[in-house]
Amino acid sequence: MHYFIRLSWLLMCNIFLSCSQLTDEPNEPVAEESLTPIIQIADTLKGSQGQIMDVYILDYFESKVPIINSVLYSEEIQLTVNSLGDGRFRLSQPGELIGEFMIQARITNIDDLTLETELTYQIKEKSKPVAPTDEALIIMPLGDSMTNDSRSRVKLWNLLTDDGYALDYVGNQYQESSIPDPNHEGIGGIKIEGIMDKAESLMQTHRPGFVALMVGTNDIAWYFDETASEIADRWNSLIDRIFDSSDPGTIILAATIPPVSSKNVGKAGMSVQDRAIMVQQYNSELRSYINHRNTNGDHIILADMESALNPDKHLSGDGVHLNEAGYAIMGSVYYDAMIKALTKQE
Repeated sequence: MHYFIRLSWLLMCNIFLSCSQLTDEPNEPVAEESLTPIIQIADTLKGSQGQIMDVYILDYFESKVPIINSVLYSEEIQLTVNSLGDGRFRLSQPGELIGEFMIQARITNIDDLTLETELTYQIKEKSKPVAPTDEALIIMPLGDSMTNDSRSRVKLWNLLTDDGYALDYVGNQYQESSIPDPNHEGIGGIKIEGIMDKAESLMQTHRPGFVALMVGTNDIAWYFDETASEIADRWNSLIDRIFDSSDPGTIILAATIPPVSSKNVGKAGMSVQDRAIMVQQYNSELRSYINHRNTNGDHIILADMESALNPDKHLSGDGVHLNEAGYAIMGSVYYDAMIKALTKQE
């Protein structure tokens, strides 16, 4: 009898303890690990009349965990937004369109958080050429084999002289072409480091008022063992070297490099080995540097070759150099940058 009484007492104690533990539990659910938000870091895109603009999502949004999906679209019937993949989009519009337009964005990260917001696309009237002066524009075409090729220099020369400007190309290189000025500083195979080594001498010898700079293709297109940020950092140091060695007021027409065909040429084990992707990342870094320098008052103008050139239409057979149409576009992009530079001088 005592055994059964003791057993019953123990069972009641266990039930009581269990109930006590249940009542001690908080009424609210255990807090889940906090999720990482997506933050909008910029809300305005600035373009000009007739311009084709490439947009990279990470220039406008950031998240401490990867962004896995991004959508840009516009309800404005005049705007066309095409996805280029990898968070990149291309905006285009009729040549006569100016004003402010809205672009919708939907961004999702790996935590499955989504941000829906808007970007303002400001399209300003295309800069008009300023009245030419009697003084020649001293321009140094500076870069690699694509600068060495005379076709872009001929295009730029013809466009500016048609506007009434007098020009003087300068550099240590010499190449006869259909224009009367054979000078330039385009060297096949040269990398950023090679131009850094002689930038001071070039600037002090020739004293250009404008430097048309396009370099970085040879750091990437045939083989690379650095990240896009590391290569772009070296480019940014080159910009410092040019400014430090130049006369006050010298303007750099800073070009993104043309797109290239897709091919794995990166060092084994790198997170990115495809040169086409590396070029996109490198150009995005360059745009950020140029925007930052403009904000700080540097005399630098973006000449966005990548946005103007189509790899399916404007590359030669090696997937890196340009064809006839591509070099003509290269010259035209430099012309647009020169007009902006001349307008800025005014």
